[in-house]
Amino acid sequence: MLFLFIGYYDAEKMNQSSQQELDAVMERCNPPLETFFTKLNVLSEWHPGAETKRARLLDGQIQHQDGPDPDKTEQIGSLIVFEADDMEQAVDLALLHPTTQLPEAQKYGWRMEVRPLIDPKDAT
Repeated sequence: MLFLFIGYYDAEKMNQSSQQELDAVMERCNPPLETFFTKLNVLSEWHPGAETKRARLLDGQIQHQDGPDPDKTEQIGSLIVFEADDMEQAVDLALLHPTTQLPEAQKYGWRMEVRPLIDPKDAT
């Protein structure tokens, strides 16, 4: 089965730290990330530095905008499509991600979700 891992962070909390502090915590993410990617069969991944586009309908007009919504403090930091046998295994694997492995996770508002993806061929 395919699953979507969504990792979130609180931009407001992250912005309160110095770049040096953020670099240090990102460095501490490397060992759990290595384990995470070794154990998962990752099919696709989105990186936060990648281009993002938004659109919404406002007053009957579609408004296009670049980047994540600046009005939201919670932002997406990771989107990963991976394979697992079932939801239980998917959650067990997802728990290897730094969002649940580092003590700094709470300080920066890190959290994760796992959602099953439906193969369009099976959706009928």
